Amino acid sequence: MTWILFSVRCDMSTAVENEFKFTTDRHIDSTVVIDRLESFLRDHDVAYTTKKRSSVDTYFDSKDLELFNSGCSLRNKVSSNGKIKLTAKKPISSNKGVMSRKEIEKPSDGSLRSIKSFGAQIFPNIVIRDEPSLTLESERTAFYYEDEGNEIMLSFDKCRYISGRLSKEFLEIEIELMGDNEEKDFDHIGLERFITEDLSFKSVTKSKYQRGIDW
Repeated sequence: MTWILFSVRCDMSTAVENEFKFTTDRHIDSTVVIDRLESFLRDHDVAYTTKKRSSVDTYFDSKDLELFNSGCSLRNKVSSNGKIKLTAKKPISSNKGVMSRKEIEKPSDGSLRSIKSFGAQIFPNIVIRDEPSLTLESERTAFYYEDEGNEIMLSFDKCRYISGRLSKEFLEIEIELMGDNEEKDFDHIGLERFITEDLSFKSVTKSKYQRGIDW
């Protein structure tokens, strides 16, 4: 699958992330949710490919949580495939159930120096603390398909927030379109309705980081 990206620097890329997000704290068998999502795609004659991965996301912020308060985020992601990347997100809009955010990414060695240097580039007026503000562990099953010419990623995440000795598990589904513009109407096959009505997931317009800090 090819995202539409444009270069900021030779080692940095940016795009506009548009996504419907749904979540639940209910204890549901993950395989059941995955099977039902696959059945929905097959019933609508949608060809798709599937990928699985796990990751650990570590979020960083200022001591006063300035990124959180402005709807932004800064994270270091370590994936099970061995890749490490830094991601910064800035809000564009949130309406019609769709979150649109500017997403900036860069490969990383995972060091604190790399994280703070990236944070200073993207958020020059904010001093990033050395200590992380939140950790998120996730196991993802992603389906890639086309919907009226748009390349879509449908992902199902089994997640766990970690903050000190506290932790919280939840499930999340996302319908995501990456591009260079804000988009609102890209779910023509009706997944949004299926996820909320048939799977009983709740639509949300806050990021994982925002909800994690609220928790």
